Amino acid sequence: MATLCLFAWEAEKSRPMSLFIDATEFNHTFGPGIMEWRNAQIIPRYGAAGVRKFAFLMPPGFPDDGVEAIDGPAVFPTKWFVNRQAAMEWLRHRP
Repeated sequence: MATLCLFAWEAEKSRPMSLFIDATEFNHTFGPGIMEWRNAQIIPRYGAAGVRKFAFLMPPGFPDDGVEAIDGPAVFPTKWFVNRQAAMEWLRHRP
């Protein structure tokens, strides 16, 4: 939770159009209630900071590669990738 708060704080300071998380070596499982807490406490902060796209880079074999969705109360899409270049191209593209 502390790391998510720090990431949101950095977004609030720098006001990026997009956010990227490389989770290819992320070996942690979220505990009960964390995603609900993230939707209530963190996602709105990203939107207020001006974020319009959020990308996750996942390890090869990740089943949701290419899936794009709106998480909870987000005002921006999140998309999952297994290819870094594809993620960067998607983040750079402005509708």
